[in-house]
This record gives sequence, C-alpha cells and structure tokens, in this order.
Amino acid sequence: DVYKRQAPLVLLGICFLTIVSSAGDKAIAFTAGEVDMLFPGPFSRRELLGYKLLKSSLAAVLTGLLLSVALLPYARMWVACYVGVFLTLLFIQLFSTVGVLLGQTVGQRAYTMARRGILVGALLLGVLWARQWLAAHNSERALDEFRSSRAVRTALAPLEPFARAMTAADYGELAAAADQAALLDAGLLVLVVLLDENYLEAAIAASQRRYALIQRIRGGSVLAAGVKGNVKWKLPQLPWAGGAGPIAWRQATSAARSAKALLLLLLILAIAIGPLFATALNTANNVSQPVVGAVAWLTVLLSGMLKFDFRGDLDHMQELKALPIRPAALAVGQVAVPSLILTGAHVLLLLGVAAVVRSHRDVLIVAACLALPFNVLLMATENVIFLLFPTRPAAASPGDFQVLGRQAAQLVMKGIAMLVGCLVAFGIAVPMFILSGGSLPVLALIAGTILAAEACALIPAIAWAYNRFDPSIDTPA
Repeated sequence: DVYKRQAPLVLLGICFLTIVSSAGDKAIAFTAGEVDMLFPGPFSRRELLGYKLLKSSLAAVLTGLLLSVALLPYARMWVACYVGVFLTLLFIQLFSTVGVLLGQTVGQRAYTMARRGILVGALLLGVLWARQWLAAHNSERALDEFRSSRAVRTALAPLEPFARAMTAADYGELAAAADQAALLDAGLLVLVVLLDENYLEAAIAASQRRYALIQRIRGGSVLAAGVKGNVKWKLPQLPWAGGAGPIAWRQATSAARSAKALLLLLLILAIAIGPLFATALNTANNVSQPVVGAVAWLTVLLSGMLKFDFRGDLDHMQELKALPIRPAALAVGQVAVPSLILTGAHVLLLLGVAAVVRSHRDVLIVAACLALPFNVLLMATENVIFLLFPTRPAAASPGDFQVLGRQAAQLVMKGIAMLVGCLVAFGIAVPMFILSGGSLPVLALIAGTILAAEACALIPAIAWAYNRFDPSIDTPA
C-alpha cells in the first residue's frame, strides 16, 4: 500500500523532469542514418511518427522485462508488475513527445544559460524548503498531508491507474487498472497525432542535438559540455609517481573542465535530495542500510558515465602506447580520477544523510569509509572489461537492441565481478565483526583492506589487458 501511494508521486516527478529538461528530445530524435534514409523517402509525417512510436514501444517491451524483475519485491504478481511497468513506460514516452511537440508549436523552448540557471536555482531552493518542512513535521504525516491536498490529488489522479496495475493482487484488479492506464496512453497518442505539424522540424533539431551528444560521448564523457573561451586556471601538477601522476592530472583536468553538469548534480544530491528522501523515510525503521544498498547499486549501474580513464582514451591508445610509462603505472593513473570523483560524491551523500537520520548513523559512516576501496575496485573492473571487450561509447536510441544488449552484457559482467568481490570481503569481515563483539571499526578495517587488496590485484590485470590491446585491430569503428 505504501508503494501504491507513493508511485504516482514518483511518476509525476519523472514527467516534470521530462518537461523542464532536455530529456524529452529523445522522444523525437532519429539517428543520422534514419534521417538520411527515411526523411527523403516516400513517407508522410504520420508514417514516420508511427515508425518512431512503434520502435519506442518495442524498446519498452524489453525494458519492461528488466524493470519488472527489479520492482517485483514491491508487487504481488509478476504479470501485473510487467503490465504496469510497460504501460508506464509508454505513458512517459508519449508524455515526453507531447511536451516536445507542444513546446515546438508554441515556440517557448529556450536553452539559454540564464534560464537554465534560474531553473536549477528554483529547483534547489524548492528541495531545500521541502527538506526543512519535512524536518519540522512528522515525516509520514507530512507526506500524507501533502499528498491529500487538492492540487496534488488532481495532479496524481491520472497517474494512479499505473500504480494500481503494478500492485494488483488479482487479474480482475489488473484488468480494471490496465484498461484505465491504456485509455490514458491512447489519449496521449491522439494528442501526438494532432500535434505532428512541426514534427519533422522538431525531429531534425533533436537529432542534431543527439548527434552532438554522441560526439561529446566519444570525446570522453556523456556529461561533457565542452570548454568555451580561454581557460585561465589549471590544476597543479601531480608528482611523477612512475608516470601515473601526469596521466591522473590530465584526466582530472578533463573532468574539472567538462563535467560541470555532473558536479552540480552531485552537489544537489549531496546537500538536498539525498537528505530529503532520508528525512521523508526516517521513521522508527532503519533506513541506513537501504540507503547504502541503493547507493551501491546505483553506482554500479551509472559508473559507465564517468569515462575519465581508458574508455575516454579509446581514440588515443596509440599515443598512450608511445609514452615511456610502465603499463601498471598507466593503469593506476587512469583508475584514480573516476574513483576519487565517485568517492567524493559518496562521502558527501552518506554524511549528508547521516546528518538528518535519527539512528544507525554508524552504518552510514562505515559505508563512507569503504567508499574509496569499493570505487577503486569498481573502476578497475570497468577498465578490465573495456580493454578486453572494447566498445565505442554510444547513446542507444529506443529499439537499438544491439547496443542495449552489449551494454546489458557488460553490466552483468561488472555486477557479477563486484558481487563476488564484496562477498569475499564481507565473508571474511563479518565473522571478525561478530568475534569482536559487534565492532564496526573492525568490520570497516577488514572489509576495506580486502576490497583494497582486490583492487590492487586488478592493476596487473589492467596492465596485461592494455598490453594485448592492439589499436590497429581492437579499436572499434
């Protein structure tokens, strides 16, 4: 029942983000090949639109399978969970398309830095206000009062069938909720068809932005926005350290100059959003362990966005091999920067949550202490997999099953490797923790030492994989 009540609120937040951000562009973006082949062809606007929507629906079929498995603990039947997730994905896709086409129709899509700054500032102030308001009230009662207000009830009413479908207890309840959700999706589809006047112009513009994003991804980071103008600052040089220092300095400079969006996002998560959700959930139950588990799982899922290592140097491997630096030192320099960025984000987030929770803060502090060896192990695993199975970074479009399948396979390999490493570390640390009478410092020391040893053991593996990498053969097209 708790998840049924909160799911519409989460879905409303996702819909809001698709409107205020540029994420909605993906709803109408075509690949460069599709623009070249389909746009000059004998196809009407609505036929192209139908192709795009059908392609997105096929992608929702596969994505719904994965998400339904992840959300199964919060559902009562897998079939209901899958149907609800599939209809929800269709709703988000159609809602994004309607938002983009409406914006194109009324001509109110502006992408100035001032407007973005005002939006980010308003969002940050709103989150901070919500955090203070929740801290001043009983968390559970405050959320119920907020959700029961007339404005929020009106906004959430169209979204409740999706939550009821995902949490249905029998097929009768599933059929009733799914019918309502499908009717809403059909209504959005009608709006998309009615708003397709400027569809081709909007699609070309979105496709151009998407192609520019792919080029930035290939340059190093999905969040890289490029550096404009003359740069009048620089990071201090690092010690030589066998050659690892200059490599780490170069990657750190690239991260500091091109990942401003990432740093801003991490700042908002650390000082506002993370503590806000912790405050909202901070009842008599322990929320520290779920928070730590969610942070670890999301880190494994999203670590591929930080490409300030070998993955970002794919087109410069021949230059790296010409440097008089030992492969092991080169591997250390490549792994250092993304590991430190993730560690800084984890420490800020976990300590920010520890500042607002009422109990079990020691668990969050221990997790913050283990962040560095965990992240080094994660990024070392990422680089080993990349060097053995090199792939060029790409922004997968809906229905691009080849790219999605490759990313899913790499995610599974990374997840298995991290699971085995953590099981070994905590399999040794937990018995010592019990023998020491429940001493968390002992647990942190032993688990951190084993995780660090595992990460160090992967450095020779990275060096070996780097040595066998032949830029003339292994560089993907």
